Amino acid sequence: MLFSIPQRFAPWILAALCTGLVLHAVHYDFIADDTFITLRYADNLAAGHGLVFNPGDRVEGFTSMLWTVLLAALGFIGFDLLEAARFIGVVAAVIALVSTYWLARQCTEGAMIALLAPALLALNGSFACWAAAGMETPLFACLVVTAFAVSISGRYWTSAAVAVAALLTRPEGLLVFVVLGVYQIYRARQGVARPWLPWWLASGAAVVLLIAFRLWYFGDLLPNTYYAKTAAGWAQIERGLEYLGDYAADHEGVILLAAPVCIFVLRGASALRLLAAGVLAFWLAIVWLGGDGLPMYRFVVPSLPLFAVLSCALLDRLLRSAGARIDAVPRSGTVLVVLLVCAWAYVHLSPPRLKSHYGMYKFQREVEIPRWTRVGQWFGEHAAPGESIAVVPIGAVSFYSGLKVYDMLGLTDRHIARRQMPRLGTGWAGHEKSDGQYILKRKPTYLLLGNIDVSDKARDPRQRPFIPYDNANIWAREKDMFDGDFIFERYRPRSVQLTSGQYLNYYELKREFR
Repeated sequence: MLFSIPQRFAPWILAALCTGLVLHAVHYDFIADDTFITLRYADNLAAGHGLVFNPGDRVEGFTSMLWTVLLAALGFIGFDLLEAARFIGVVAAVIALVSTYWLARQCTEGAMIALLAPALLALNGSFACWAAAGMETPLFACLVVTAFAVSISGRYWTSAAVAVAALLTRPEGLLVFVVLGVYQIYRARQGVARPWLPWWLASGAAVVLLIAFRLWYFGDLLPNTYYAKTAAGWAQIERGLEYLGDYAADHEGVILLAAPVCIFVLRGASALRLLAAGVLAFWLAIVWLGGDGLPMYRFVVPSLPLFAVLSCALLDRLLRSAGARIDAVPRSGTVLVVLLVCAWAYVHLSPPRLKSHYGMYKFQREVEIPRWTRVGQWFGEHAAPGESIAVVPIGAVSFYSGLKVYDMLGLTDRHIARRQMPRLGTGWAGHEKSDGQYILKRKPTYLLLGNIDVSDKARDPRQRPFIPYDNANIWAREKDMFDGDFIFERYRPRSVQLTSGQYLNYYELKREFR
């Protein structure tokens, strides 16, 4: 072995890495606005209203059945939903780190090389950012890597159970089910595992039950979010490729990103080929979905544990191949490993510089999320029961206001989600579908346009439009609300002071039209 440590030290190093990941997550301290969408569903379920965003309206505007039900159970027994979501996310991220080490031990030789996999994960800024964001992302990453680890270790029924849990956590869990199902067929034909059919029947039954429940309860085959965010056109695929390329530019680099996967797809043990197939499946899904509109590469996170193990397996192979030469100079192996770890640590610990993801994360954490939270709280304190809001984004405002909310992007609105829009895939991912006139006809009491406009002074009510549009994507989404004079005849502009130097600007439905 070129570079090794006593086996007894491995648990302590792994514990240190887990601690480092927690501190890394605390450093980012990010909460996504989409978190509050799930929290509102969970809150309504815990209160007895069902899996609904607005009571009485069954639309699947969340993406994780398991995460939502779990949070609803915790809310029902009295836990604060946001704190519970963030805590469980960090715990799931830590477990993912441990599972990554376990998987790496099965795919490499030596504890030191295997420890590099969780080290790469703990150092990854995107993984740390989403660990405490309150969404299902860390839980899904944990289930993905655990499913692959138990499958490779030969735990037949545990593999099926974890694959089902992954499927219930994210729609992309279907990829885990298919890839691991094919692996069970391969192992059965090689004579090293049980027959594959019981695994498929048990896991497939869960898939059928999930689809049956969705059809019965929501009346849809897929979550409403799928229809709201996807167009399945070439422009969307190009945007997905750009999204994946941006991650490579900000992190490992294109060559380092592709090398472990390509090598083990072409040549490698069955376990490593399985991991490479899993990573490729997730990357293809990212391309098909057209990337994500949230910061810090959320869609890449579930594949990162598998990619970290592949990277360590590649390094292990390179070091063993060069063993004869390196052994001639005893310290060379140590130096090489240290240099590689330092280089990889730098590209993971340093904030993404080439693209907008880090800047978007900082702006959302420091400005937008606190601002949207205050807006929701203000409406919760000042709006009357039975009033409603049309808004983008809907998360924090809906959760803290408690009012009926019309989603102008269609995540929780079936009509907008299924609307055919021109040039889909060329704009901001997940923010392209809209129908302003449809929203106006529903007569929401308040219109929060311009991505919730908060300024340092009250806007001039004589301006048309009252709220200025500096962002082309936001204007493209909302410009049809100003077709004709409907909005000007029925709504009046208003500005209210939230805090010192902060004014919320919005439209309010006139009394005579309510």
